[in-house]
Amino acid sequence: MAKAKSKERFLIFPLLNQFIDEKSPKFENLPEEWQDIDFQSFSETKNLWDFQVEAIKFAVRTLYYYYEKLKADKEKFWSELAEYASELDLSSIMDIKRSDKDIWDILNKYFYTLDDVIPYSNFINRMSFWMATGSGKTLVIVKLIDILITYMERELIPPRDILFLTYRDDLIEQFKIHFDEFKSQTGKMLKLYELKDFSKVKFGKTFFEFPIFYYRSDNISDVQKDKIINYENYDNSGNWFVILDEAHKGDKQSSKSQQYFSILSRNGFLFNFSATFTDERDILTTVYEFNLSSYIQAGYGKEIRIFEENFNLNNKKKDFESKEKELILLKSLILLTYLKKKLKELRRFQELKNITYHSPLAVFLGNSVNVKDSDVKILFSLIKKISSVEGYNNILNSELFNEAIDRVINDNPKDPFGEGYSGIDISEIKSITPSDVLKEVFNADTPGDIEIIKSKSEKELAFKLMTSDKPFALIKIGDARKLFNSLVEDFKLRVQEKFESDEYFENLDEHENINLLIGSRAFYEGWDSNRPNIIVFINIGTGETAQKFVLQSIGRGLRVQPVKDGDRKRLSDDPKYLKYRNSMQPLETLFVWGTKKDVIEKIIKGVREVIENSGEKIQLKRNEEKINGYKLFVPTLKKVKKEMNFKNIFKRFQVNPIDYNDARKVVENTSDELLFFFYFTNTENSVKKINFLREMFNDENKDKFFDLEDYKKREGWFKTIKDIVDYISKYVEYEYIPQIDENDQEYILHYKNIVIRLPIEEVNKVKEEIESVYGEKIEKELSITGRDRDEILLDFITEHYYIPVIEAIDREVTKGKLINIIREKSEIDFIKKLEHYSEKFKFEWWMFSKIVENVDKVYIPYIDRDGREKNFYPDFIFWFKEGEKYLIALVDPKGTEHANAERKIDGYEKLFLRDGKPIVFELGDIKIVVRLFYINPKGYSSEKYRDYWMTNVESFFERVKESFENDFD
Repeated sequence: MAKAKSKERFLIFPLLNQFIDEKSPKFENLPEEWQDIDFQSFSETKNLWDFQVEAIKFAVRTLYYYYEKLKADKEKFWSELAEYASELDLSSIMDIKRSDKDIWDILNKYFYTLDDVIPYSNFINRMSFWMATGSGKTLVIVKLIDILITYMERELIPPRDILFLTYRDDLIEQFKIHFDEFKSQTGKMLKLYELKDFSKVKFGKTFFEFPIFYYRSDNISDVQKDKIINYENYDNSGNWFVILDEAHKGDKQSSKSQQYFSILSRNGFLFNFSATFTDERDILTTVYEFNLSSYIQAGYGKEIRIFEENFNLNNKKKDFESKEKELILLKSLILLTYLKKKLKELRRFQELKNITYHSPLAVFLGNSVNVKDSDVKILFSLIKKISSVEGYNNILNSELFNEAIDRVINDNPKDPFGEGYSGIDISEIKSITPSDVLKEVFNADTPGDIEIIKSKSEKELAFKLMTSDKPFALIKIGDARKLFNSLVEDFKLRVQEKFESDEYFENLDEHENINLLIGSRAFYEGWDSNRPNIIVFINIGTGETAQKFVLQSIGRGLRVQPVKDGDRKRLSDDPKYLKYRNSMQPLETLFVWGTKKDVIEKIIKGVREVIENSGEKIQLKRNEEKINGYKLFVPTLKKVKKEMNFKNIFKRFQVNPIDYNDARKVVENTSDELLFFFYFTNTENSVKKINFLREMFNDENKDKFFDLEDYKKREGWFKTIKDIVDYISKYVEYEYIPQIDENDQEYILHYKNIVIRLPIEEVNKVKEEIESVYGEKIEKELSITGRDRDEILLDFITEHYYIPVIEAIDREVTKGKLINIIREKSEIDFIKKLEHYSEKFKFEWWMFSKIVENVDKVYIPYIDRDGREKNFYPDFIFWFKEGEKYLIALVDPKGTEHANAERKIDGYEKLFLRDGKPIVFELGDIKIVVRLFYINPKGYSSEKYRDYWMTNVESFFERVKESFENDFD
């Protein structure tokens, strides 16, 4: 049994994510009332990032599947999930056994049992979000709360009370801050209450108000005390939407607390957020995974480099002399100096004025603070010694300094995700001088004694040299008053008389002169800054709690945002900045020092486990031999503002007749000032839009702008007017300009992101077989499960953009195990026919590539039947060349529903046709045309769209020849 369990554990992955992605409709295909929400905006100053929006959309797709498709049938949901992952035997992994006595005794009162187990079907009304520290989980949580309320108002999901739980007071405060920031931008009456006030609030609830309850998760128990509350007193018949933020942490009763949360949400839903899931049930029910490895691999956040060496300043052994401690600190100061100089180097480039990288910061995290010989005090004493006049002469300006430089160069930091660039330029490290360290770290031209600065906060202390007017270091701990008295007494520090009004930590990004940040173990959550480039763990243990602390702390240092208000993505990976990569990469790297080697090994092991659970990513090869220097042009779109012209609205707005009449009466009887207040406060050209809104509701314009449909679900007058305002903005303010780009590698991406979720021996086998296909230029079938039949095909196709093409022979076996391969039967059949006929087609040069929806950036916007903009991703892109003529063919071989295909054709024609003929793009002597084709054995749809449809591959190539003859005039 143990052996079998081990094998199963290796296969654990975010199962619910894969299940929903296959079983639930794509977000763009959900009914309008499920889609019609602003998923992007959060407040006046914040928008959600793409990955945060994606997390919300997966939550919506899950709610739709559970409540709309399955009618909240937990048994059916469980049986479908178990059938989908039949090879895992989910019941054996997830069911609650009688042997788990403490848990069993709690759950047995509320859930049915079967053969000495409580089936996990009882708890399947849940979803987990595995998101890295620093990825903005709190923003996602607040936005999710708003969406839940919206869906309840629309009667899409049943009415339930909402309860937010997390395990620390500061995290609750952080939630409140984000909640208030969001609330100011929404029209809903939302209000936060402590869970202890539940009964009072429920009985005295204001009609329009929606209360959201919160509490410390570790204060929920089976007894009632002052702060500890008994979950049974707040059971609410299990009608809760429970949202957990890192609620599996806290006291030793955490595993019992988890059961209370399941009980409270038994007739609702449970949403579980964490950066460090380890429980198999949490991982299997993960609906969105953006953990540490995914966060970094997707280009968000800094890369990690780890030094494998001792950083135990508190070692009392005789052989651990002062010199060794000084060397340890010197290395981190030298590296920080190097990073600060790289920032200055970047800021000298005039052409990068819009790039606003952070000022690098070194963070030291100690295990002890206020005790005698604490880590923080030892570290401070070393800093004081090095920066003094005597220390400068005896330590900084000595052979010890050169030895430290050699150590930095030779102790090559490791990439826990592979063998990436270390981020250190050896020649530049060698050029660093003691005066550089004094200037860049201590903000001084000459050494001097340290003086201490008090601030308003009772949790921080700042330090500066008496020879400088700027503080260089900050200590952030729970109680700074005690440490202040201790440091002044022990080190005879001078206290700066000026009382600083600033709280340095709250404004850390603005105080670029603060170069060293020293904190305790409690200091690893609830704050965000781009600045940490070095994290040093001092005397941290090796247990599971310490490992989680280390991973959480690393997450604190990952944030990067090179462009103010821009993406949190690294720029050094962008080909546009190749010239500046050596300057950018160090600032986009987090260097980590640990206390001793076994701690580092556990860190690396923990990070690698995350990678294994998420699958290994492999990259296939671009077909350079066939490309052979030819241009691979890609059609792209530029979204630009245009002159407001309301005649550009070419499609009528669909609305329920009752909603139309109600909205018309409101618009006619509401002043411009009130219309502006309710609908146009955050929009440009508001006066023109208000006038046009009134014009739309004139009786003579009803048929011009509106399509009154009885089948449309009623939304109410407020929502109807809001939708019309959004509709006006969408069709009047922006337009797409078609362009041609020759940087194909920026648009075709999926072949670089083939994910394999298999045991390591099978991953290695697939990689070896891929290499053999490269070398021998053949095709191979192989099994990835060790069964008697093959499940995938590695196909070397001479004309394909990358090699080899990976096709699923057995769709059921490969689902969830290989991501971004070709799985659809229609696409595989098309490729086979293409290979069979390809030698008959004579062109000077041609190639083609598979396109993967939402991964590659080759698409055509179009308007669906409900008037909503969607993106159409063709299955394939082809390139054909004859002389100076290039034809780009977008091809879809699916048996597509004709009416939907015609709307996609309309989108193509609007962008790439003029007066019924393809636009000819000219780049020098080269002429380029973009065509769209459907291949369907059943033939074309209506006569109007006949020219877009072919019944076979031969007809497709004949049409390509015709295009070369007719479309380039």
